[in-house]
Parts: sequence; C-alpha cells; structure tokens
Amino acid sequence: MRLFKRPKAPIGDPIGEFWAWWATTGSDAVATAVANQDPSATADVLTHYVSRIHGNLDWELGPGLHAKHVLVVTAAGDPGTRAIARRWLRAAPPSDRTWEYADMRRPAPDVTIRFEGMPPVQIDAALVTIEADTREAALHVGVHHPTFSELPEDLQKRVTFLLLDLVLGEELVETWVGAIETAVERPADAVPIAELLPAVAAFAADHVADDGGPSWRLMEGTTAAGHRLVATAMVPLRSIQLPHLDTHVAVSVPYKAARDDGLPLDETLSHLRDFEDHLSDRLGDSGRLLAHETAEGHRILHYYVDGTTPAAAQVEAAVIGWPDGPVAVDVSADAGWEGVRHLS
Repeated sequence: MRLFKRPKAPIGDPIGEFWAWWATTGSDAVATAVANQDPSATADVLTHYVSRIHGNLDWELGPGLHAKHVLVVTAAGDPGTRAIARRWLRAAPPSDRTWEYADMRRPAPDVTIRFEGMPPVQIDAALVTIEADTREAALHVGVHHPTFSELPEDLQKRVTFLLLDLVLGEELVETWVGAIETAVERPADAVPIAELLPAVAAFAADHVADDGGPSWRLMEGTTAAGHRLVATAMVPLRSIQLPHLDTHVAVSVPYKAARDDGLPLDETLSHLRDFEDHLSDRLGDSGRLLAHETAEGHRILHYYVDGTTPAAAQVEAAVIGWPDGPVAVDVSADAGWEGVRHLS
C-alpha cells in the first residue's frame, strides 16, 4: 500500500478543478495506469490535484465494492481536514462500472505494509490489547507487532494507525477506538488482531439505537456555582460521523418558569423542545443538534453546521421572538467538535 502527500497549494475552487480534470482526462488516465499495473504513472498529477485541495489530504487507489476501482481521498485522521475530504466526496460524480469514491480508508486486511529499506509488516502477525470504556463509549487499543523493534519510533506509530485502519476501516477506528498505544514489547494480555473487528462490532451494537443510528445519553452534574445541571448528548459523539459539520453554533436560550433546582417546569420544557424543532427544521441537512445542557434558567443547544452554507446565519435569524428574553448565539469554527468534548 502506498500513501502520497504534497505541500498545501490551494487556489481558486480546487475541488471543482479536481473534478473537472477527473471528468476530462483524469479518470481514464488513472484507470489505464492501474490496468497497466503502473499506478505511479499518474501519481504525480493525482497528487498535484489533491494537494491543491489541501496539503494534509492523502489519496489511495484500490478495488471497489461495486465498481472496478475506488479512489479514496482521506483526511487520514486529521479532524481539521475531514470536512474538506467530505466536501470533495459530496461533489463527486455518480459511481459507474469503473470508479467509485470514498473519503475514508476501507478495511484491507490482506494488505502487506511496506516501507523502503524496512521489513514488511504482515497484518496477521499483529497483536492487540482491548479495553472497553463505557463512559467514553470507546475501546482503548494497544497494538504490538514483531517488527516494531526493527522500526524507528515514527514508523512504529505510523504502522500502528495503518494496522487499525486496514483491519477496521477508518470510520470504525475514528468512531469507536479511543486511546491508541504502540507496544514494542508483547503485552501479556494481547490477542490476535483478527479479534479486534468482532470486539468493535459488539461494542458498537451496545451503544447505538435499535435502527443502527446514534443513541442519546442523559447525564447529570453541577455547575461551577453548585447548581444542578442536566445534559443530553448523541452517542457516539465523534466528528467522523458528520465531518462536513465543522462549525459550532451554541444557542443559549433563557427560560423564566423554573423549579427550585433551576431546571424548567414541564410546560417550559415543552416550549424548549418546540424551539429546538423550530431551529432544526430551518437547518435541514446543513446542521444537526448534537447535545444540550440545561441549568440555572438557561438551555444551551449545541448545533454543528456546514460552514460553507448559510446555516449559522439561519439559526441567528430563527431565534428572534423567543418570549423569555434574548437568545445568545455563538458561532465558532470547530471541525473536531471540541465544543462538546466534555459531553462525550
């Protein structure tokens, strides 16, 4: 498996330029190079167009699931560029018999990882440790491979992440794997890496809704002043799920009718829910409510929206008229969903 990267050089509309080149000459040229078993023949030009989109993007070629080939342009675990890779994918043409497209690496457990001058890394020789963390809705994973003792530290870490991507696929790794450690020495409780996928699948099944979509978790705590706080958040709360939603819109809604503990009365709670629905309807698929926190006469609605759309402005316009006082709206770029990290 080969990875390609170049320095950043964006100009104009680089995503549009990529797909214009791909439609005119790129797709045929790359398909021909692959058919001739010489993908390096078009590597430079493909890297050129991808790097114009963003220098932190990687690209890969492989066999498709429904087409002959797949072109993957991925952020490679970088939260700051996931939205860009997803926008590249959303602008892609429909798949055909030759090409399909993805913005995350797919599982490829039969691949051998090779670096020039280094021993080959066979995936099935890897061992892992697996620790479930229900509070964070994540599995913490340690990775050991016999070749680690022969690799420099930077390659050990790179191979660790590649092994997980190849066994699970990038989406499962980013969604369900928490802390990742590289183990040069073999851990006593290690198991074959082939056991990782069923472990992740079983853990995920316990943390999603019956229809396979996100579930919601209710949490309680206290504010800095010691007042009761109730929060609800989507589980799992990971930006990989909706990477194009890269802008945090925090909506602070005041309410007057409160109980002694500062939480809303039932009638007020109903009005707050109606207000949430009102804002969500305005956004459509350009945004999503991911969490809310309620305490001390305020409910903070944590929306994430696509920063290339007018979604944030739509929210700001839609909050006017709330009867219990001015609604504050705070908009900030947040591709990694750091604004709700405390709720995950």
